[in-house]
Amino acid sequence: MENDPFKQIQKQIDELKRQLDEKDEKIVDLDGQIIELTSYINMLNERFSGHSDEMNQLFDANPSQKRGIYARDSIVYSVDTEELK
Repeated sequence: MENDPFKQIQKQIDELKRQLDEKDEKIVDLDGQIIELTSYINMLNERFSGHSDEMNQLFDANPSQKRGIYARDSIVYSVDTEELK
């Protein structure tokens, strides 16, 4: 009996379970990506907001003579020589 309705229903149930498992795996993968991106965004936010505060404090301490060497994202700028190194 190839057209047994119970076997057809069982096949449909098995296919739906397989699809559900695939979607669950995608959700877990996306959740992991969201966590990674959130961590990266938080790191960038801390890095740049903290950097700005430090620079503002340095400049506020002596606004007439902004000199020294500051590094930001692997670019070094010396105010005294006005060169990029």
